Amino acid sequence: MLNIFKLERRYSVFDEKTYFRLIKILDTMTTYTLDTPVRNKLTDFYYDNEARLLEKNELLLRRRVWKNKAELKIKRRYFAPEYYYSDNLRSHEREREIGMNDSLSRHYFFLNNALNSMFSNNLQFDPDKLFDQMRVVMVIKIDQETRKLFGYGGLKVEIKYEKLKIENKQTRRKNKTELIQFKLLSPDDTLPIFEDFIARVEKHCKEIFYTKDSKYEIAFRMTQPLPSKEEIKKRIEELQKQRQQQQANENITGK
Repeated sequence: MLNIFKLERRYSVFDEKTYFRLIKILDTMTTYTLDTPVRNKLTDFYYDNEARLLEKNELLLRRRVWKNKAELKIKRRYFAPEYYYSDNLRSHEREREIGMNDSLSRHYFFLNNALNSMFSNNLQFDPDKLFDQMRVVMVIKIDQETRKLFGYGGLKVEIKYEKLKIENKQTRRKNKTELIQFKLLSPDDTLPIFEDFIARVEKHCKEIFYTKDSKYEIAFRMTQPLPSKEEIKKRIEELQKQRQQQQANENITGK
């Protein structure tokens, strides 16, 4: 099993027109064929309690809703994605289908078992208290378009374009962004062809920027509180000191 970073490539984009420019570029490449797009809308709800016990224990609890379906997932929050996005990825997350209108309390048994199976050591917290009085802390609405790309050598790639509308309930900030993801669907022996495809995409479309962050990490970063006037002033002073030190070093070097 290969590292997932070799099989999937996620990019943030310069603006909402970038994806359509990318599709036009791919249409000009005669070695590839695109099928018709499939559109879908999803909403991700992330939970925590007032004491922020999930955040303190580096965990994420997500309820994903789309069409008439819903899924509950709990996973380790990966600050070092190279470790979590690896062959043992599934050892750090658990998921199950749930009813559209299910309360979290109906699935406490699943969540408790999931935690105990994910942690090799004894838990340093009480799982029952962990899920007590959960509330939504982040909402990500996802407008998704998915296409399949077929190429020489049996290459098959899923191209996923997502427009995200983000609302952070904790910081009361909203934001939006767009992401493009390429996922290898054909067998692992087509990986060199996939890597060649990615190289061609990056060469011809300079408005995409590779990221290893998950959607949650991107949303979390984009909705942090704005810096206060004091923080801005302190940062400006630090930059001025750095500039003065740099100029002093240059003067000494010039002498």
